[in-house]
Amino acid sequence: MSTKSNEPIVAAGCVVARGSGPDTEVLLVHRPKYDDWSLPKGKQEPGEHVLETAVREVREEAGLLVALRRPLPSREYLVDNAPKVVHYWRADVEADERFLPNKEVDEVVWLPVDEAVRRASHPLDAELAATATQPAGTPFLLLRHGKATKRASWEGSDLDRPMDPVGFEQADELVPLLGAYGVRRVHSSAARRCMTTLQPYADRHGLPLVPERSLSEEGFLEDPEAALERAAGLLVEADRSRVPVVVCGHRPNMPSILAHLLEDSGLVGPTDTIPVASFVAIHVAAGVPVAAEQHFLD
Repeated sequence: MSTKSNEPIVAAGCVVARGSGPDTEVLLVHRPKYDDWSLPKGKQEPGEHVLETAVREVREEAGLLVALRRPLPSREYLVDNAPKVVHYWRADVEADERFLPNKEVDEVVWLPVDEAVRRASHPLDAELAATATQPAGTPFLLLRHGKATKRASWEGSDLDRPMDPVGFEQADELVPLLGAYGVRRVHSSAARRCMTTLQPYADRHGLPLVPERSLSEEGFLEDPEAALERAAGLLVEADRSRVPVVVCGHRPNMPSILAHLLEDSGLVGPTDTIPVASFVAIHVAAGVPVAAEQHFLD
């Protein structure tokens, strides 16, 4: 990126942890170029969403396929007088693809949290490594469907109103973003445009796509309490099973659902209109939302 426009260099990384309680361990990587121990991270590639960056960098540097959990504080600093921002997430290991030493990273190590904090070469990395003792949270994603055919140009039932070509492209673009969280349960408003938005992801991972009529616009109008109860039930199921869930819904319903799910948590959801194909990820632990973040297609 050009530094003349003061656009920051964007990077992403993870606090990859395993185990629980006093047995929690954190992953650090050794970079021979700098002779330091750090958290895995790296620069965003052109056209890449920052969620993809975080997952890719861990895979490239440590040979691990990870799933993102709650967001952690971003870090901002200067590199050669250019601003840089690094976004971080807590992450769990999904698969070990075997680490191969390379010119960027020649060694990886798993350390107890206290030892990782001491070993980390940079204070900012040490501060982030210390967060591994906090709950990681299980992601619950509330997604607005992709761009649909306009209501005025559709003569059939609104429940059957389809997506337009842009919406189909957005559905494909969402696949790696949902995959970054390791989503394994896929639920949707029974509306065609919502089901179509999640179909590519369900197909990619061989997952059933579960229709939820109460979460459609019509269902919500008929019985809003039932819709809120169903959404809350899915959040509880995600927490208890520790299996990430995505639910696709509609702009008119989402603010009410988010407010209900975040009630008494101290977290605040989006206050503006939620764009098509964007989502809010609520991270829940022990029945309590511990973090919320919103993402858009770039």
